[in-house]
Amino acid sequence: MAFNTNQKDKNSYGKLASRVAGGRYSLLLVLIFTLVNLVMVLLDTDRYFLFSASVPYYMTFYGKAMDNGFTTGAWDVNGTYTMTALVVSAVILALYFLCWFLSRKKPGWMAGALALFTLDTVALLLISYVLYGNILINLVDLLIHIWVLWELFQAVKSHKKLQTLPPEEPVNPSRYNAPPEF
Repeated sequence: MAFNTNQKDKNSYGKLASRVAGGRYSLLLVLIFTLVNLVMVLLDTDRYFLFSASVPYYMTFYGKAMDNGFTTGAWDVNGTYTMTALVVSAVILALYFLCWFLSRKKPGWMAGALALFTLDTVALLLISYVLYGNILINLVDLLIHIWVLWELFQAVKSHKKLQTLPPEEPVNPSRYNAPPEF
């Protein structure tokens, strides 16, 4: 009997809404940290936040590397390759933002974000294997990508379940404020 109660709690309105909010929050964090990473590439810092999309970062990083001739030392040139990569990155981030913003009302946008981030994860795997020769070089980044994918998947699934739930009964506040009956 306890299993059924636990199952009912997992499908409660509050729990499902919490999962949707968690997925949206994760998507917003990915968007923010990706923006910060792009700024750090432009400022030539040796820092990188893991909780971000990989394609915009690597595209901009290698664009800047090509503009600076892959030399060691300071990369102070932001040329055509860097600017082109930034424009494409801005389009990708705009898509993520649209997915986040519109997913509040329409669950299809959260599914779109899941598809975009799945492509980003596949690209991270390819970048790790092709450019670095070892997938494990980005192991922590891959694990975080998998976690974000799980959050987005749970949000999509919960959003669909929320649509099938019957409307909740309104709570009568006087019932809780009334003195106990004997």
